[in-house]
Amino acid sequence: MISKSSFILGQQCNKSFWLNINNIEPTNPPDDGALERLSAGNEVGDISKELFPGGREVPYMPGEQDKMAEITKEYIEKGITSIYEASFIYDDIFVRVDLMNKTDKGWDIYEVKSSTRIRSYHEYDVSVQWYVLKSLNLIDLNDAFVVTLNNQFSKSDNINPIKFFNIDSVKQIAEDNLREVKEKIHELKSIAANADEPIIEIGPHCKKPHSCVYFDRCWPEDIDKMDSIFRLYRMNLKKKLSLYNQGIDSFSKIQDEDSLSPIQKIQLKAYRENNTIINKEKIMDFIDKVQYPISYFDFETFTDAVPIYDMQRPHMQMPFQYSLHVQNNKDEKLNIFDNHFEFIAKHDEDPRRSIAESMIENFPKTGTIMAYNQSFEKNCINSLAKFCPDLADDLHALNERFVDLIEPFRNGGYYDSKFKGSFSIKKVLPAVCPNDDELDYKQLEISNGGMASSAFKEMRYQPKDQIEHTRTKLFQYCRLDTYAMYAIYQKLLEV
Repeated sequence: MISKSSFILGQQCNKSFWLNINNIEPTNPPDDGALERLSAGNEVGDISKELFPGGREVPYMPGEQDKMAEITKEYIEKGITSIYEASFIYDDIFVRVDLMNKTDKGWDIYEVKSSTRIRSYHEYDVSVQWYVLKSLNLIDLNDAFVVTLNNQFSKSDNINPIKFFNIDSVKQIAEDNLREVKEKIHELKSIAANADEPIIEIGPHCKKPHSCVYFDRCWPEDIDKMDSIFRLYRMNLKKKLSLYNQGIDSFSKIQDEDSLSPIQKIQLKAYRENNTIINKEKIMDFIDKVQYPISYFDFETFTDAVPIYDMQRPHMQMPFQYSLHVQNNKDEKLNIFDNHFEFIAKHDEDPRRSIAESMIENFPKTGTIMAYNQSFEKNCINSLAKFCPDLADDLHALNERFVDLIEPFRNGGYYDSKFKGSFSIKKVLPAVCPNDDELDYKQLEISNGGMASSAFKEMRYQPKDQIEHTRTKLFQYCRLDTYAMYAIYQKLLEV
């Protein structure tokens, strides 16, 4: 049986569809971020039911799609006018409709998404449902909608679903897609019936609209090598694939270097010479901007699809933690605990005022504030200033003192092949400061920002002893982020 989700998967890649329909174990299962997005979708779905309160829900019964369709039919026959997760089967195609509501003109169907804008695959979600319902001809259809989050909505007391959502009709699109949907279903049925795995070339479809859970099954094993064509800095995927399909899979096979960007040329040079490429002038341009004391600073944030605090918007970055190392002068040497300030908000309270007050208290009144990819920190500070207008002057004053530690790397001042075409701190740190366990993120239980965000939100449901454990691990992670900046900057000074 083909479900709505497997149809969308088949639109992205016939091979992925075949592997999924045959229950082949994924090589790249969903990560914590994907699972969190799924949870967010469930939360948004619960709120969307308030658009049509008092409706009846069709329970999810794995493996019993026929029973779910029977329950839906019973609800319709009983005169229920609002149904959640209505289920239908036509020609071995199974769909669940997030919301159905009966009007004087007929039934409206709604596909609910936790994103803030409509994407093309959302329209096909609706198109498959529209095709099945029109083919069954059980009910009079009136309209079809995609429901997305209103990113301008700011919570105040209870959430008003009418204001929380944007609701857009896609009926005409669904009508226009009917023939395409029918043809694609026929194709997918043929693929599902074939015992042989489809042969599909790798391409942009492997990552969009969703990262494929079978990625490693299809892509070359050496794409993470430092001389892989796929590691070229900021070359779009289509161009990389074009080179790869011409047999140019490594740096040694590149002939047309003139078409490369300056950083890409440096990348090739570093690999060929097996040496770090250093431009002292560009490094000095950066160092000249820095004034002591240096405040090495980093935020951690979380987002909620459904806001839980006043003046919080859907998917808004909410700072809940910071780490701050202060180096008073050039000769001062720090270890990871020296001159260190750290903060994590209470997990069951709005973190914004408490974190803003703590920052103002702990930052030196003068000197440079150093971040890695400073726009993130500065945007968070602007958000805090908006939430705490009485602290806005002090917070905006902090933003005037930032420098971005990524600058001397991204502008070609320092390049090492071990960066592998990325200037993220996770790539730069082990290359610039190798073989140092104290600077090794792999030693940590929480080792990236996504994990930190998830861990903080999980504390909402944890017992007290587990909360303390999570806080300790969060402190360890964020502390390393700022100490890593200190270590990297010291290396630049040595150079």
